[in-house]
Amino acid sequence: MTPAARKAAWMIVGAGAAMVASTLIERSLAAGWRAATSDDPPYGLKTRDAGWRHALLWAAASALALGLGEAFARQGAAVGWERLTGKEPPA
Repeated sequence: MTPAARKAAWMIVGAGAAMVASTLIERSLAAGWRAATSDDPPYGLKTRDAGWRHALLWAAASALALGLGEAFARQGAAVGWERLTGKEPPA
């Protein structure tokens, strides 16, 4: 496999892992929010009846969980890549 093809394949694998992780994390966060508050999460400014406290709490929790989840997903994809190909993922 050429270096350009390896890089393209890695970009697809890394991005795919991050997308799957972010979808699962977002759904889990929303379900947890509904269980804790008996209300839908305040997605942005579309829900005007939600207070700033809830909106900021949701934004902070989402950013933290999604950032960490995507980092772990990409790291997991890198480990899988190394096991499959025997080489580190391209930079």
